[in-house]
Amino acid sequence: MNSVASHRNSLLLAGGAFLLVFILWQTGDNNSPILYPFRLLVTFVHEAGHGISAIVTGGEFRQFTVYPNGAGVATTAGGSRFVILQMGYLGAALFGAILLYAANRARNPQWVAIFAGMFFIGCAMLFTGRGSSALLSGAVIFLVVWIAADFFSKRNAHTARLLQMVAVVILGVTLISVANNTALLTGIIAGGAFTLLSAFGSPSLTLFLLNSTALIVGFNAVNDIIGLWNNQTASLGRTPNDAYALAQYTNLPTQLWLLVWIAAALLMMGAALYFSFIAPARRQGG
Repeated sequence: MNSVASHRNSLLLAGGAFLLVFILWQTGDNNSPILYPFRLLVTFVHEAGHGISAIVTGGEFRQFTVYPNGAGVATTAGGSRFVILQMGYLGAALFGAILLYAANRARNPQWVAIFAGMFFIGCAMLFTGRGSSALLSGAVIFLVVWIAADFFSKRNAHTARLLQMVAVVILGVTLISVANNTALLTGIIAGGAFTLLSAFGSPSLTLFLLNSTALIVGFNAVNDIIGLWNNQTASLGRTPNDAYALAQYTNLPTQLWLLVWIAAALLMMGAALYFSFIAPARRQGG
């Protein structure tokens, strides 16, 4: 089986996974064990999109929050407000498009998984507030104590077991201390999962999971934009939704921005599908 056919089969499997999640999203409870992790993942990418666009346009990404209910907010300073407001939903669509293209055009999808893991861990550690430093400190102390336990394992078994117990306690206390930082935990868990996938997953499994993530994040951005159509003034406390805030900033209708975003998101995902699968197949067929 050639690479294009193999990637097409992976896409079909990923499309099935996406359709299952999408149907459950429309008919099920977002807090269900199946959907809840995807909701947090999509929100994480959405808020990171705001922050990264602030950096790119000369501003500052201070931090972002993902709430347990799946909502989120990013805090930025400076930069282009016009761009920043758009790059939540469009940033999620762009992330999905880039991930889909990279996973299927790279010679080794494991490298794409590594970069995806670095993205999630990097955003979590740099932009989710003080909990990240506590997690980093706890992780370093845990590793030091665990290495010390390994050193004593052949010299003094009692000391080694004691150090292992101390290490486990340190890890537990660290995780408890950051348990209320949903953004941090989401990024670390997602990043760790992609890193482990790159190290231990087969190329076909890696490609399937990368494609599934790309489709879920990218096309859910479209779904979320459509969801705003019936609640265009939705807000999180005093923070209005992105489309309504952009409408106020530009003095143009909210509906206009929603239509532009839907078209742009579909165009990005469509282009990724075309250049990942259709164009290579045509070149091989030609």
